[in-house]
Amino acid sequence: MSYDLLLREGKINGMTTRNRLHMGPAEKNYANRDGSMNQRYIDYLVARAKGGAGLITVESTYVDVRGMGHHYQVGAHTDDVIPGLRRTAEAVHAANSRVGLEIYMGGRQSPAYMTQRQPVAPSAVKCEVLGPPAVPHELTTAEIAEIVQKFADGARRTQESGMDYVLLHGAHGYLICQFLSPYSNKRTDEYGGSAENRGRFGLEIVKAVRETCGDDFPIGYRITAEEYVDGGLTIEDTTQYCRKLVDAGVDWIDTSGGIYESFYMILQGNEAPKGGFVDNAAAIKETLGNDAIVSATQRLSDPDFANEAMHRHGLDYVSITRTFHADPEYGVKVAEGRTDEINFCISCHQCVNLLENNKRADCSVNPVTGYESERRLRRVSNPRNVMVVGGGPGGMETARLLAEQGNRVTLYEKGPELGGQFVYSSKAADDYGNFPRYLISQINKLDVDVRINTAVDYDLIEEENPDAVVIATGILPGIRFCPVAGGARTFDIFTAIDRDDDDWEDEVIVIGGDFAVCFVALYVAGRGAEVTIVEPNSTIAFDKASPAKDLLIKALTDLPTAHIRTEATVEEVGEGYVLMQHEGVLERLACGSAIFGGRVPNNRLYDEIKQRNPDREVYNIGDSVLPRLVYEATQEAWQVAELISLKA
Repeated sequence: MSYDLLLREGKINGMTTRNRLHMGPAEKNYANRDGSMNQRYIDYLVARAKGGAGLITVESTYVDVRGMGHHYQVGAHTDDVIPGLRRTAEAVHAANSRVGLEIYMGGRQSPAYMTQRQPVAPSAVKCEVLGPPAVPHELTTAEIAEIVQKFADGARRTQESGMDYVLLHGAHGYLICQFLSPYSNKRTDEYGGSAENRGRFGLEIVKAVRETCGDDFPIGYRITAEEYVDGGLTIEDTTQYCRKLVDAGVDWIDTSGGIYESFYMILQGNEAPKGGFVDNAAAIKETLGNDAIVSATQRLSDPDFANEAMHRHGLDYVSITRTFHADPEYGVKVAEGRTDEINFCISCHQCVNLLENNKRADCSVNPVTGYESERRLRRVSNPRNVMVVGGGPGGMETARLLAEQGNRVTLYEKGPELGGQFVYSSKAADDYGNFPRYLISQINKLDVDVRINTAVDYDLIEEENPDAVVIATGILPGIRFCPVAGGARTFDIFTAIDRDDDDWEDEVIVIGGDFAVCFVALYVAGRGAEVTIVEPNSTIAFDKASPAKDLLIKALTDLPTAHIRTEATVEEVGEGYVLMQHEGVLERLACGSAIFGGRVPNNRLYDEIKQRNPDREVYNIGDSVLPRLVYEATQEAWQVAELISLKA
């Protein structure tokens, strides 16, 4: 496909862009504690600029410390940040991209434990999904005027630093959105009540920014077109408001959706279709016509789909955030027709899990993300022979990295195909198949010697006698802790996924509620079986951080065929039944088949090598160390590849 619209030169006000690919804003926890930029963050942005992003919006950037959301977030709240922003603009420009800030205040969605201040909002309406939720201070009209000026000052700093544009964050339930929404705005003065009054705050900000920055400086506005909560904004509300925004001086509308109470819409995953907000962007474009640039966000990384959506709906740009996070060269690969080499986001939400736990938003499928200056592949002068055992993501990523460094790599997989656990997880969530597809394309390109259907034992290793061995043998099914009587039909998390879709009985009991088995339960419930998860803990998916945990639980609870029984245990599995215990009371549940959850590390080969030949250079990575996530496997793959190559 030609990708004619994606790759066409664009223009917003007086700013031209080399293509229509917008790397959308997302917080990273990469900045300094005082809100200033640092070299790590600049290197991250430059990599995406060199990789073909025509337009790069840094992230949600606070204009007042009372409105920040994370400890290491970028700020535009003081002139002290201008030098770092100027270095950022110069570096991105040198890589032929345009760059801007998304300025905002979190309002009722600013955690007090982050800001050490009471949050401010249009009304004293708590955000109940924050923990603990704080009652916000209801802004007076004088305080509103002060905040409008803070946005204008933030825009001035953006412009003075040499940035190309400013994007006003009017989406996702933050302060500007809160004023517009009847869900969060309960005021009765000139800033509340009618749609006109609720929109006043945002329009005053647009006017102040335009007066501050002049007619030629591009101003964008990211909008939540729908809030997906009772009493919240609808597309009918926001299309009319977009007309007012453009009349007030906005050049570009970036269409998003959701607020914290509907977070599952802000950051959609495997359960959602492509182009989640394309239809809303199309409605806004139809209202505005050629009077403004309109872009869409949400699951638009498939370039064929994105280009077609632009054709069909007249959209001007697409906002792609997570795949640029995973693959900085996304734009170049699209332009060169190498889409089979794109390392797509797998929608695992690990970056957000880390962010919400005040850690750096690294990436599960790219261990270099956030380490662009430290983790640079170096060609070895004396290539080593390396044996990698296990063809899952950890093993394949290790093989890829070692081969790129110039080592001679042989990859062994005992099964008939590469992919490891992702062979199973991709059946439940197609996005998970993106990573093994990418890795397979890369190791083929690098001429890695791949040997499938080949089990490796100690004797084979001794016979081959490689310079180094990497064990990435993954996991085995968990231990069964309850008796199985008679002819009961039982499965583990692997054999359950392997079962034919139409072979499931009416009632299935899932024993255990960790993240992996919950994923299997979602898969089985989606095929029509009545699935009951029995878990001794007070919650399920307890080994996964939020928000991914919350999104999985919501996906399960939204399914009428999925049921959750916590603080309960299965005492016996029999033919056609299980005995479940809750608070000391036994209950007999109908059960056509039972799925035993749990995972244990498959570390037997590693232990044997260490025992029988302690002098051999051998490394253990991923789930064969301890069942965890693909994030740990790829991080360890990088570390081990570096250790092996340093000895070359």
